[in-house]
Amino acid sequence: MRSKVFVVEGKNDASRLYQILGDVNIVTTNGSEISDETIALLKELDQTHDMILFLDPDYPGERIRTKLSQVLDHVAHAYIIKKDAISKNRKKVGIEHADAKVILDALSHISYQQDKIKSDIDMYFLCEKQLIGQPASKQLRIKLSQSLHLGHVNGKTLLNRLHMFGYTKKDIIEVLDAASS
Repeated sequence: MRSKVFVVEGKNDASRLYQILGDVNIVTTNGSEISDETIALLKELDQTHDMILFLDPDYPGERIRTKLSQVLDHVAHAYIIKKDAISKNRKKVGIEHADAKVILDALSHISYQQDKIKSDIDMYFLCEKQLIGQPASKQLRIKLSQSLHLGHVNGKTLLNRLHMFGYTKKDIIEVLDAASS
């Protein structure tokens, strides 16, 4: 079994994980402008470790997540939602501000990125299931995203993440049926 390396944005995020998880491997990106040196380090670690991307639920965090997903091979994702990562003064968003229970829950629902797309989901299916193009689509996407621990998604991001993690139409129908009952 491969060791895990948690990738977070800043030293405060790393401190929070050390506080909750103890002695774990963590690499910080030092903010949204991830350096070539950090990417090189992560690529080297990727050869022997699973890389767990646990980034802030905001635009810079998503940008880093996307960039690293494209250059690393052994990638897994953990997400928390924005409302759970807001500072007490309501001015900042970050993993460092999340409650320990929220962090542990997110880390218990890590999703591994699939090498090959085996998903049969397409935009037509998302429209058919009212996940896009309808007045209530946003709320339904939020419920689905929370059930599958996908983080914040719009229609296109939802499709990409469902493909990334290998979900099928059957999986989505089961989640939607459980949410409606």
